[in-house]
Amino acid sequence: MSRSLIAILVLWLALNRAAAGTILWAEDFSRGISNGWQNVAFFKALTDYQVHREGTHCYLEAVANKSCSALTRKLDLAPPAKLTLSWSWRIEGVATNGSERELSKFDHAARVFLAFDTLLGPPRTLNYLWANAEPVGTLLPHPKSSRAQLLILESGNAKAGRWIGEKVDVTADWKRGFPGKPMPRLVGVGLMTDGDSLDQKLTGEYADLQLTGD
Repeated sequence: MSRSLIAILVLWLALNRAAAGTILWAEDFSRGISNGWQNVAFFKALTDYQVHREGTHCYLEAVANKSCSALTRKLDLAPPAKLTLSWSWRIEGVATNGSERELSKFDHAARVFLAFDTLLGPPRTLNYLWANAEPVGTLLPHPKSSRAQLLILESGNAKAGRWIGEKVDVTADWKRGFPGKPMPRLVGVGLMTDGDSLDQKLTGEYADLQLTGD
């Protein structure tokens, strides 16, 4: 191989690494959920979180049978200039009569959230929802607290039963959800499937989570 071809190859690899960003944290569930994950209850029965395998692919299945809990993992990451989160998910179906605006109907088959450090009060969170009814692209506060902002990535049953890949610009979403506030340290990541409000059984599945920074 000529020196010029080697130089081109090295440059191509460097550019691709730069484009992909630096991996800050990743989880493919190949080691199960014992490595720092905790099932956190909200005064309700626990959602059942279990790791399954399809061929060489591992994923987390969450079954909420009238239950409400979040599978969370602590992090401690300083925000880079640009923070990106990617993952894939699949649901069996959304909550019947579920709502993103009414606390009494606030059940979801799939939610991914990031928690950020704050000096006072509970952490602020960005919550990425597979919504029941709200249009894709909607941003709105949690019906209980504006410290939790909801961003609608998927909605309804049109894509139910299929794995859907997602990639979000967390830095831009933070600016939308908490305008004028600098992004603090990232202190946690969580997954949540719940069916307690409407006493339903909901199933969501999650795979290949990754945080990258530029």
